[in-house]
Amino acid sequence: MRRLGDATGPEDPAYGGRPTPADRHGPPATAGSRPTPADRHSPPATIRRSRALLRSLAPPVWRSLPWVALTAAGGLGLLFAASTRLPDQTPGAEVGLTVLRVTALSGGVGLAFLLDDPARHTTAASPLGRPYRAGLRLAMATPLLALWWTAVLLLLPGPTRPPLGPVTLEALATAAFAIALATATVRFTDGAEVGKRAAISLGAAAALAVLVPARWGLLTLPADRWWEETHVRWAVLLAVTLTSTALCVPEPLRRRPVRLSPSGGVRG
Repeated sequence: MRRLGDATGPEDPAYGGRPTPADRHGPPATAGSRPTPADRHSPPATIRRSRALLRSLAPPVWRSLPWVALTAAGGLGLLFAASTRLPDQTPGAEVGLTVLRVTALSGGVGLAFLLDDPARHTTAASPLGRPYRAGLRLAMATPLLALWWTAVLLLLPGPTRPPLGPVTLEALATAAFAIALATATVRFTDGAEVGKRAAISLGAAAALAVLVPARWGLLTLPADRWWEETHVRWAVLLAVTLTSTALCVPEPLRRRPVRLSPSGGVRG
């Protein structure tokens, strides 16, 4: 007969008895069985690898930015803003609004060239996908764009400045629209330099906006009663263009060509 408390006797949980101390407390902890605090807070290996690739890709992307187009568009916008200080009499807020809209359009034309990449067919084989490469370009250009717009606003005399919130919303929507046109052109064409097409499309859209009546359009004045409604439309335009950019940035899925085998079957 087995003694009371034997590991395989009535006290064994397998026999319906009471659990042993080993059963209640579990097996003893072994070295390496639990992650250390550093392991719990460190990012996964894939994230660390992506960060390393982004750091190595940042210098060549910075050098490949379309600096000529960005500098020319930014300089032209600063000249437009500085022109409000030339007259002997300070222009009013309506003139300032027109100048800022033209300046924002100038900046949008420069951003239309942001995704130009002469080595596009080479960088397509990069371990990082197009969203990372495009996002890196945008991340580099965004601080410069913010500084440029701040300088534009400071160049305008105080009485010439329109309401800064609404006009900044218009500038953001214009910039987002230019980038959306560039990403759509990259998505649906094979060209390496797509800035010209995007800039022409942006200019055509601006000309069309001028022709639309103020009641239903985007170019109202602060004194108009449709001023607030107009900027609701600007906000909708900003949301639509951001959504379009998010949809067009990923590389399209390539379908495998379907070929007929000599036996009459279909091969992928």
